[in-house]
Amino acid sequence: MFTQEQIDQFHRDGIIVARGVIQGEEQAALREAADRVVEEGIADTEQTDHRYRANADGIPTYFRSELMWDRDPIFQAVTVNPSLLTYFGQLVGHPFMPVADSFVCKIPEGDLPIHWHQDPPYGDPEWTETHPVPNIDADIYLDHSTIENGCVWVIPGHHLVGHVEVENFSEDALFDELGAVPLEMEPGDVSFHCISAPHGSAGNRTGDLRRTFYIHYLNAETQYQCYGQKDRIQKLKDRLGLFDARALAAVQEMIATRKALGYGGLEGSSLRLNEEGFEFTGEPSTPPRHWGTLIDAMSEEEIRRKKSLAFLTGAA
Repeated sequence: MFTQEQIDQFHRDGIIVARGVIQGEEQAALREAADRVVEEGIADTEQTDHRYRANADGIPTYFRSELMWDRDPIFQAVTVNPSLLTYFGQLVGHPFMPVADSFVCKIPEGDLPIHWHQDPPYGDPEWTETHPVPNIDADIYLDHSTIENGCVWVIPGHHLVGHVEVENFSEDALFDELGAVPLEMEPGDVSFHCISAPHGSAGNRTGDLRRTFYIHYLNAETQYQCYGQKDRIQKLKDRLGLFDARALAAVQEMIATRKALGYGGLEGSSLRLNEEGFEFTGEPSTPPRHWGTLIDAMSEEEIRRKKSLAFLTGAA
């Protein structure tokens, strides 16, 4: 579990790492299933659930896969890992459901950078405010992630001001001049990053493989406030339901799958599950709508300067 000091640090910076969350046979099974996904993704550029981008030579290069829950039971089992859910519950302070899953792979010498951005909806310059309920991705690392093989970099402390104007800076400046920090990870580590935190990564020019299984857990209020009008939400509803009886049944099936694989369920944890999702019932934890409290404590000038990254450039 996180300490109160670590929870406070997360809400200050917008990023935190939990070490060694996925371990032992569970980690081994996850890596083995990911091996098959990567093999399929590299071999088949016609498969719509795999994603490709042109490298510097214009060659379509595999970098991402979707619908991981449908590919192997281990992805469902890991999604309801009680340690993972506990960490997330401490940070969000509200009930939450898993709503989306994906897999990012930096193949050896693939050299595909992920340009600096904020995740939807915050990449939109019209999205001027951050919602008061924390909105967080859980990123499970399957391999060593290093500066050399393209680890994620984050600019801390800018996740509470809506859209941040990263488009006004070069990629080099964002990496080198604006206080970005690298997240070097080990297999089984999990990073929890606010989707509103500016982040990016360089390409992988090494012979290493760097893979991450992403799970987007959401609170219902955040879902409807930030994504309620998006076509993607209808796809999520069609797949597993969304904060309804179908969604609850899907999560209960994930827990049953986890038990069937021999990893155990939620017994002995400080978690409960109902139609609103998982809820962490222990201490320490984040107060309800905590980001709203933090945002209210900021001046308009502080928000303006953080949006423009002026605190880091020295601009007025």
